[in-house]
Amino acid sequence: MLLPRLNSRSRAVSTERTILSPFTKEYRVLAAESGIRLFLEGCKVFAKIFLLSVSAVAAKLKLDTARLVFEYISNPSSYLWNILIREYATQGNFRQSLALYAKMMQNGFKPDKFAFPFALKSCAGLANLQIGKVSVLSALLACGNLGASRKGEWFHSYVIHTGFESDVLVATAVMDMYAKCGSLDLAHKLFDQTEGKDVVCWSAMIASYGFHGQGRTAIDLFDNMVKAGVGPNDITFTCILSACSHSGLLEEGKRYFEAMKGFGIVPKLNNYSCMVDLLGRAGQVSEAEKLIENMPMEPDASLWGSLLGACRIYGNLDLAEKIADRIFQLDPFNSGYHVLLSNIYAAKSRWKEVEKVRLMMGRRGATKEQGFSLIEFNNVVYKFGVGDRSHSESEKIYSALQELSAPMKQLGYIPMTDFVLHDIEEEAKEEALSYHSERLAIAFGLIKTAPGTTIRITKNLRICGDCHNAIKLISKIENRLIVVRDMHRFHHFKDGVCSCGDYW
Repeated sequence: MLLPRLNSRSRAVSTERTILSPFTKEYRVLAAESGIRLFLEGCKVFAKIFLLSVSAVAAKLKLDTARLVFEYISNPSSYLWNILIREYATQGNFRQSLALYAKMMQNGFKPDKFAFPFALKSCAGLANLQIGKVSVLSALLACGNLGASRKGEWFHSYVIHTGFESDVLVATAVMDMYAKCGSLDLAHKLFDQTEGKDVVCWSAMIASYGFHGQGRTAIDLFDNMVKAGVGPNDITFTCILSACSHSGLLEEGKRYFEAMKGFGIVPKLNNYSCMVDLLGRAGQVSEAEKLIENMPMEPDASLWGSLLGACRIYGNLDLAEKIADRIFQLDPFNSGYHVLLSNIYAAKSRWKEVEKVRLMMGRRGATKEQGFSLIEFNNVVYKFGVGDRSHSESEKIYSALQELSAPMKQLGYIPMTDFVLHDIEEEAKEEALSYHSERLAIAFGLIKTAPGTTIRITKNLRICGDCHNAIKLISKIENRLIVVRDMHRFHHFKDGVCSCGDYW
């Protein structure tokens, strides 16, 4: 008998205690360890029991059984992914931990602050082992995602030592890792050295240039690929359309979208999503909405989310409310869309509506994702949250930011308090902005590295407009190149200017 495939998101988190309270710890372990199949077959509604089963089994070191439970859950939540990633890493099974980490990202989940430490632990653990190609690929993917360039360099050396560099898939992974760590020139150098480049390799390099805001170079690369006789696929077009979107190349993006037909490729949902993003960023919100309405397939929440993001940029509140209703019908538990709508209301000082959205999040169990920034120093990745004072050198970090305040204001810095999503006094808003996670990470980089050293930051969320302005000025005052990778793209700050041209 096949086990039922239940959805771990089918119930709101806020009801978890009510659902699970009848089950004692002893019962949970017994059910998970000795009667797991019968137990699962009896679960018709309460998907939260699956969460409990995985947690209980993993805690008792029965990872094989926990994995069995996990495999029978459709659309497992990030909480479930994190449990297994953590337990595999804790028990020294670094290959499986990183394999799950990679699979989680392939399934559309963004690794959060709970997954990062164990991915790093697994990378460090693998550095002491003889590992195969699959583990190398997982490790390189994790290093790129974490911005851990030093560990990535070690795995690159391992690839050279073992001869894996002749494998085009591994060579592509190394190139992609360097690009994600901010070393685009090195990534392109490796790309040029790679023999037998396939469509995956070309697409990865095109995506890298797009991610760094170099849309024109991405277009040149696409044209060179076609000239080299390598045919693009729908993923390649996703990469080039995304590159056009990040660089504001509206007409070029439209041209490539139409060109898909010439290559015999039917646009997929991701291609339409890129076009909606391109149109929305360019201010053509109505045209983007029409494109969605006329699509040959049903739009998903992420596609509508792209349009909601455009409403935030251009302050289109009426359309934002209309789109949010559609999104919440499709994905009522995603906190990101709630926060985005709340941001739109806050920018208009509609504090009652902001509070309503927060209450709605609470009822649905949609917890706001906490922003954090990572910086690597001496082969260690440090993490900072907003207003974080947990670091041993917090006093020096905060002092460095305070010292920057006066010269920043002399250069014309005015805090953009619209980005503070609370109805508080203006002075308190300015203070809240000053200690966002990316600024704390940058201050740490300033006090720990030699003058002139490039500072590289990885942030899990989109950089806010106020921090973007502040970092431009910090780069000028400190005469530093500051590279920030947020959830959407790279920003290279130098001499008071950002590579994105303030278009992001």
